[in-house]
Amino acid sequence: MLWLKGDLHSRKLIVYRAMMFSLVTLFVLFVFQPFGTINDTSSYKILRLSGYGLVTFVALLLSGFIEIALLRYDFYKPLRIMLISGFYILICALFNHAYFVVAFLGQWHWQNQMLFIGYIFAIGVFPLIFMYMLNRHVSQLNIDQTPQRQQIKQCEALPLKLEQITLVGDNKNDAISIVLERVLFIKAADNYCEISVYDGHAIQQTLLRISLTRLLKQLSINTAIIRCHRSYAVNVAFIHSYSGNAGGLQLTLKNTPMPVPVSRSYVDNIKTALLLTPSAC
Repeated sequence: MLWLKGDLHSRKLIVYRAMMFSLVTLFVLFVFQPFGTINDTSSYKILRLSGYGLVTFVALLLSGFIEIALLRYDFYKPLRIMLISGFYILICALFNHAYFVVAFLGQWHWQNQMLFIGYIFAIGVFPLIFMYMLNRHVSQLNIDQTPQRQQIKQCEALPLKLEQITLVGDNKNDAISIVLERVLFIKAADNYCEISVYDGHAIQQTLLRISLTRLLKQLSINTAIIRCHRSYAVNVAFIHSYSGNAGGLQLTLKNTPMPVPVSRSYVDNIKTALLLTPSAC
């Protein structure tokens, strides 16, 4: 329902919507014969009742184009909901009461007009609620499918509180505290490990006197930092792409031009980890 746009799709939707509601109106009148119509014993009652479907169709067409015309005005959203819903009910009530005057009553009564507003509200409130909920669902679905929203959802999936861990070197007095989610990769050289950390703006390198094997033993089992080479461990969440074959890969990481090698014995582990690990935001 509501919240049309000034495009061709919305204009087609107005016609489709008017047709559907007209058919619903006719179904209710023909099957249930509410509001005293069951007492009408004239031979052409069905024909006269069919007129309500026609005027409802015209009223909904007019209401839809009024809704589009109101797009140029910036209303507070709750006010827009009430205003447009009110237009739909009021215009449908006016058109149906006008038809009632012509086809049945023969003269205009404001008391009957108010009664028709109540009738239209009673019949239309459930379709209005249904269409409003459907519109919210579709709008939310469209928002969720945008790349920006998908990226936000990925970021929301990450821990809100980044995990900080203290790594202890061979010398017990040699220790550093780092945020694991920000580690790009670790490179072993001689008896040291060089830890590259991306803080959101730049890459910082920190040295710790320890072998790569002993350093990785200090990490949790489900960490995203895994060994990929005799001298390297990489955070798979930062892997942008890889090239090469089963004989050896070269990893390209986000935020750094430096490639990270993958030796043959670790190729399968890296590929499996890439399938299980979401991309870093």
